[in-house]
Amino acid sequence: MDGTLLIRGKLNQKLADWIQAKQLKGFETLLWSAQGKDHAQKVAERFEITGHFSAIISKPGFIVDDKSWSWIKFTKRITRLD
Repeated sequence: MDGTLLIRGKLNQKLADWIQAKQLKGFETLLWSAQGKDHAQKVAERFEITGHFSAIISKPGFIVDDKSWSWIKFTKRITRLD
């Protein structure tokens, strides 16, 4: 979240709009932060975007999956919104 959705204390509105559009199309959208769930929740509430997300969680420390890391091929990593 920090450095992506929240940049220097300000909401990245372009990214927030993109997330909301994906969520409205039926995608699962997660907000997480290495600073923990409470931090992520407070930021989402502050900017009134809690409805953009299916869940708000702490950044995962472990992922348990029967596919090992091969599950990542089904996930797209977005680094820029152009």
